[in-house]
Amino acid sequence: MRLWTIVSRNLCTRRMRTALTVLGIAVGMMAVISLMGLARGFENNWNQTLNARGTDAVVNRITTGNPIPGPFSQKFAHEIAQMPGIEASGKVLSSLMPVEHLPMVLVTSWEWESYIWDHLEIVEGRKQHDGTELAAMLGKTAAQMLNKKVGDTLKVIGTEVTVCGIYESTSMVEAGAILISLDVMQAHTDNEEKINFMNLRFEEDIDKARGRAICQEIEANHNGLSASLANEAADHHSTTKAVKGMTLAVTLLAMIVGLASVMNTMLMSVFERTVEIGVLRAIGWRAARIRKMILLEATLLGVAGGILGVLLGFLARELLYLLPTIGGTIRIEIGVDAVLSTIFFATVVGALSGLYPAIRASRMNPTVAFRHQ
Repeated sequence: MRLWTIVSRNLCTRRMRTALTVLGIAVGMMAVISLMGLARGFENNWNQTLNARGTDAVVNRITTGNPIPGPFSQKFAHEIAQMPGIEASGKVLSSLMPVEHLPMVLVTSWEWESYIWDHLEIVEGRKQHDGTELAAMLGKTAAQMLNKKVGDTLKVIGTEVTVCGIYESTSMVEAGAILISLDVMQAHTDNEEKINFMNLRFEEDIDKARGRAICQEIEANHNGLSASLANEAADHHSTTKAVKGMTLAVTLLAMIVGLASVMNTMLMSVFERTVEIGVLRAIGWRAARIRKMILLEATLLGVAGGILGVLLGFLARELLYLLPTIGGTIRIEIGVDAVLSTIFFATVVGALSGLYPAIRASRMNPTVAFRHQ
């Protein structure tokens, strides 16, 4: 009697229990892979934003869990801009706030005439005339979500501003943002002389090692500020750390739930098949083969749960993208490594869950098993 034949028959015989067990594992794996994709998406979007601007390093206040760092005095920015090796700088003040019918929109402001403005491609209208004009440019995605066009008015930062232009950006973050000048933002948000980001562009001869040394010098001379190279900034961002922490917590929870679910299923299976296992022992099956059968069943449940969880993760991502407030601002990037890691993790959970039931089944005495009948 072939092992695979018995294993497949046992799983198919109790279809409802098998399906519910696989579904339980899949839901946990869906949460794990979705959070992994969210963390990767945020990192890539952040890096994409800085690369689009031509930024080599970013300075912000050290934060604890806030997606947007708190403001700090821009007098520090003047000092940093004068450091050797820095070619250009751009001060930024950003905030997440409700705008009209949207619950959360990124409203950002840039220092007038800084290099940050150079990468934008204006597709409709114009840029602000100067740094004091009470006007806003909308990213193409933001314009679609807000249903605004050039010439419309928009209530933001506590006042009405005119939409003077619509721009395109290779950065998804910027495409979904409202852009005003720094002076206007500071004057209407009680942040006079304050910023929460500073973008730096190094001189051409500054290599990565020297750039990192400049960042360390900034942190040493300005207590409470964090400076990172553009390609490393996402790793230090509080949102990335928060999402990775959530991923770890959900992974541990998924492991606990998965272990309990599969172990319960396999123990019930062993109990219901007491006579069958006794017969197998009586006709010459070794204890090792019995253990192998139970472990194989548990492992297959884990593999199936992992695969289904990955598919549910992709489905959940596409459903979230249908929501306008999410689809235009958040990316869930599920890579091949995340898929393989999730399936491997689910497989390990299934195998571990089957250890105790397998040992219990292999120790079953045929005589006792027949008396159970």
